[in-house]
Amino acid sequence: MRKILLLLLMILLIYQLFISAQGIEAAISPSSISTKPGNKERFSLTVWNHGNKDIEINGIRLRITSKELFGIPIPIYLGEYAFPFDKPEPVGAGKQKVIERTIEIPLIPFAGSFDVEVLVETTGGVASTRMQVKLLYSWLSLAFLFVSLLIVIGIIYAILKLSFRRVRRRKIHKIDDLLSERDRYHKLLKELEAKRGKIGEKEYEALKEEYSSNLNRIQSELESRLPGLQDDLARLEKEIEDITGEIRKIKARVEVKEVKEKEAEAEIRKKEKMLDERRKKADELRDLIRRIKGI
Repeated sequence: MRKILLLLLMILLIYQLFISAQGIEAAISPSSISTKPGNKERFSLTVWNHGNKDIEINGIRLRITSKELFGIPIPIYLGEYAFPFDKPEPVGAGKQKVIERTIEIPLIPFAGSFDVEVLVETTGGVASTRMQVKLLYSWLSLAFLFVSLLIVIGIIYAILKLSFRRVRRRKIHKIDDLLSERDRYHKLLKELEAKRGKIGEKEYEALKEEYSSNLNRIQSELESRLPGLQDDLARLEKEIEDITGEIRKIKARVEVKEVKEKEAEAEIRKKEKMLDERRKKADELRDLIRRIKGI
């Protein structure tokens, strides 16, 4: 019985709080503005206390959700911003009060349209109203957009570079496979010649035709890849020449005391690492080209 009474008491308390909160209304004017982050805007907040008890307004909170960012429909919850009052504002029972406040627009790094829920915090509960805000382009949003574009470009570049490396590696593996297959047919033809007379002439001619045909096909495919390999090698040789020139220039700056030797060491090591990587790739391509040509 005691538990039931306690439960009923809790329900009654919650109901009273609900009724009290429902007895508070709020409206904000203007309900729609165009501004920039960091600007100060003046608002009129009207609060109605329909309850039978006096209340105090302690501050407001803004819950911001985007509707459109940089012209693209993107709904994102951007967080909550609190604006407590230095001094509570009293509102008598059955009364209304108009409060004038100047609010600094939060430094949101976007341009676009936003839905703002204004939560009015009072001792009698929380009332809410809404307003629409259009944030114009500012130095903050332009800087954010520029940095975002740089990041996106960097990611795309990294993906393309990785894809190019994978394609190049697959291409080299394919050429290695073709060279191994060519060597196998060369070996089969050599074995076939060694066994001539021990197998029937008809079988000999048929196998020789098959092996030679496959060998010609493989060699033709290998030679079709030569121009691309030679272009890649020419590009690498140009890069090697450029990097070598950059290293010589840095060393020359050290000699004339334009820069200190210790300051130049890190840059030289970086360039030399790039040089070693490209020389290794160039040697690999030269070896492939020689093997395709049979040199």
